[in-house]
Amino acid sequence: MRRESGFTLIEIMVTVAIVGVMIGIAAPNYVQWQTRNRLHQATAEVATQLTMARMVAMNRNRSVDVTIQDSGTSTRVSAVLPSTGTTVLDKTIEHFGNRVLGSPVTVSFSSMGQRTSGGFGVTTIGLCNPDKLQYSVTIIPVGKVNWSANPSADPCP
Repeated sequence: MRRESGFTLIEIMVTVAIVGVMIGIAAPNYVQWQTRNRLHQATAEVATQLTMARMVAMNRNRSVDVTIQDSGTSTRVSAVLPSTGTTVLDKTIEHFGNRVLGSPVTVSFSSMGQRTSGGFGVTTIGLCNPDKLQYSVTIIPVGKVNWSANPSADPCP
């Protein structure tokens, strides 16, 4: 008598059912992780662009005005030399539903790299994702830029 090797139909159906249940459990967590990661990337990119604008101000020995503005599907960060009107940085960041609170936000850096707008306190720019998770970019008066997962004063809409 010859014996056949392989899988039975029932074994394959049980395996497919187990894989289906595992995908059903993992998919919502993956989607949530993906939106959180996109917010993380957008916040880090805004902070990077602010730091670059500060460096441009110090390198060119001129003040720089930076504007951060939502445009529907993206966030635009542009830096301009107010003395000449020359654009020194212009970056569009795809944000997949992330929003900048209080958009447009303008931050100015002096030729020494110090923040000259927003008074003497810390300037905070909040970014929110569709799940109302919020990250913040902070600029202290001496011009140092940081970002964190701590929410800003304004809650997500």
